[in-house]
Amino acid sequence: MQDLIDYALGRGWGVKYRDLGRRNGEYSRGLITINDRRRTGFTIRMTMAHEIGHAHHDHAWTDDPALSARQEREADMFAAQILISLEEYARAERIVGAHPGAIAKELAVTENYVLLWRENYVRPRARLRHLRAV
Repeated sequence: MQDLIDYALGRGWGVKYRDLGRRNGEYSRGLITINDRRRTGFTIRMTMAHEIGHAHHDHAWTDDPALSARQEREADMFAAQILISLEEYARAERIVGAHPGAIAKELAVTENYVLLWRENYVRPRARLRHLRAV
């Protein structure tokens, strides 16, 4: 967890903990707030990575459902990239096989983050192959 806190602080974002009720975290104007009330270490870590994604993209709160959905996906995509390295993913896949749930368990991340990581990792390479063929 300290690695994520250091990552955020190193980019000038503040980090604080407080009770947010039912929400796990939030990002607003350079401040990441994490709800640590009755949350597991796993949930706090996933939330911190997600909120760092919002900070990275400098997302602002919106009540527009389409924009909100896009921002949530962008935050999750960024979280997946900072939580999973290519080396860690490859090691996990060698150990447990290709099932995303098994890889997620091995890497201590959500299955959704594994799927997003795959999508982001595979897509650019597919484009490169296509450009070479043209």
